[in-house]
Amino acid sequence: MFSKSKQIYPVGFFSVLFLLLLLAGCTTLGRLGGDDSQKEYSSASQPYYPPDFREVLIPDGLEMNRDNSMFIKTNSFKGGVLNFEGRIDVISLSDFFEGSMPKNGWKLSGVVKAKNYLLIFTKPDRSCMITISENKLSFNTVVNIYIAQDMESAAGGAGSVGGDENFSVSPLQ
Repeated sequence: MFSKSKQIYPVGFFSVLFLLLLLAGCTTLGRLGGDDSQKEYSSASQPYYPPDFREVLIPDGLEMNRDNSMFIKTNSFKGGVLNFEGRIDVISLSDFFEGSMPKNGWKLSGVVKAKNYLLIFTKPDRSCMITISENKLSFNTVVNIYIAQDMESAAGGAGSVGGDENFSVSPLQ
């Protein structure tokens, strides 16, 4: 009647079909639970000011990398480095900073637009350099903001040069 070889093919076919359906179901359930990579690139609803640097507006879509950011304060100097990453076009970021910084009292002092962008802004007692570059490995845009404020100029030269007790470096929170 039936040979064993003809019975093996339907069982093997259905076994493979069952495994494929099982795997497809598992990948769908993984997506329903949330995809961390999508959360990483979700943008805020509006631009924001980072902590300790309330004069530089950050566009939505950039996330601060706290491990690569720091704040430095002495009696004569205050400043730091902020590092951000996101999936925003370099030209769009440059346009954003060139438009938003003057609204906060910054004067555009210099621009270098090449493979990487460099924007330089100044105030009477402060300077801010913004570098914008693409990370080809992660497909992210990297923004570094360097801010320096001369506290002696801000106080009219009345500050003192700080020793060890006047120096602090703190991670951003």
